[in-house]
Amino acid sequence: MAADNKFTKQECLDLRHVCRIARQLGTEIRNQERIDKIQEELKDQEDLLINDADKKTLRWCMMLPELYCQKKLDILTKMIGTDVQDPKHADIKWFSELEKKELLHKLHASSAKAARKLYISDMHFYHNSLNKQMDCRGFKDHEAMNAYMIQKWNEKVTKKDEVYILGDLSIAKGIATNAIVKQLNGKLYFIVGNHDAFLNDPIFDQSRFQWVKQYAEIHDAGRTVVLSHYPIFCYNGQYRRKDGVPYVYMMYGHVHDTHDEKLINHFIAETKKTKVQSKYDKEPTPIPCQMINCFCMFSDYMPLTLDEWIEVDRKRRNKMNQAWKKEHQ
Repeated sequence: MAADNKFTKQECLDLRHVCRIARQLGTEIRNQERIDKIQEELKDQEDLLINDADKKTLRWCMMLPELYCQKKLDILTKMIGTDVQDPKHADIKWFSELEKKELLHKLHASSAKAARKLYISDMHFYHNSLNKQMDCRGFKDHEAMNAYMIQKWNEKVTKKDEVYILGDLSIAKGIATNAIVKQLNGKLYFIVGNHDAFLNDPIFDQSRFQWVKQYAEIHDAGRTVVLSHYPIFCYNGQYRRKDGVPYVYMMYGHVHDTHDEKLINHFIAETKKTKVQSKYDKEPTPIPCQMINCFCMFSDYMPLTLDEWIEVDRKRRNKMNQAWKKEHQ
């Protein structure tokens, strides 16, 4: 949320005052319980984010003293649902002098998050053996694992978000996998992995996915993202740059956090060290290699944005490169 959508301490005080005036206008006005609750929540606040429902109520509160000042008491009576009572003269004088433009601007600004593109791979719902083997996820059983992954997913993902699942979602059949995907927020896009037999089960409802593909290329905030369950070492657009900066990313899964991922990391490091000169370059430049493993355990089972994955990947590969150097000193 942008900082200018936050309400300052003074603005919170002003809105509390408006709520008090609204409550003075009638003994039992509409929304009075909600107004009282909002008034209490505004107490001693600073840099406050207010949700859209409360903003709507506060806009309604702002209209009431305005109608009173304009002597439109018939409209005011209909709005509050009771006979109008005269508020304190000092409060009405304060309201008439209040600078309302910025307050109303913020109250009309939506608090809803814009839809995002998010990515994740290899969740393996129902795959109980991964708790003790390979991943060693550490859950008591697949039921505990499933519940935790759904919780983390929905903590991150809104209903508007687009989530690109890079394969190996579930090892269960259609009915059980239906039960999982129905609980996941977001608009789902699916890249097929090697453990997704549920797709062949006629009982599985594929309408939950916007599309199902083996491979895809999408655009994300001016960048191109190559999507595949399997890592692609020489991916389409790898050498493309804008103003000298590579803008194509290869998002993959499949290898989890195994020895294969260590080999891929070594390949990435060696590729970035290698310089080549094309006809467009004045001198040799390092080969771009922007491959990102979206394995769910790297993000605590939460789908992440491209920028978030870039940062997670950077930190993780730095640690891997340091470990590699120690092993080969």
